[in-house]
Amino acid sequence: MTNSNHYPFWTSDTVAAAVLAGVGTASFQSRLDLWAANLNIPAVTVLVHGWPMLMIFAGLVLLVIHPAAERSARSASARESTETSGEFRS
Repeated sequence: MTNSNHYPFWTSDTVAAAVLAGVGTASFQSRLDLWAANLNIPAVTVLVHGWPMLMIFAGLVLLVIHPAAERSARSASARESTETSGEFRS
């Protein structure tokens, strides 16, 4: 019960941010579609249609890499503190 009082608006804030991001992305996508249609270049059209998937993929990669980087940094600092403490004992 104490934990729920720590972040009382966390869920509603997350939902509001997701809705705003979705609306903003849809608006941006419609403007990009018009721009790509005016240019009439196939490569630009493919990029305009594929950028949301690239952003989702980049987010997933960051989601996986971040905890792995924390783990390696934590183990490196643990090794360093062990080596440092070993030097003082000698």
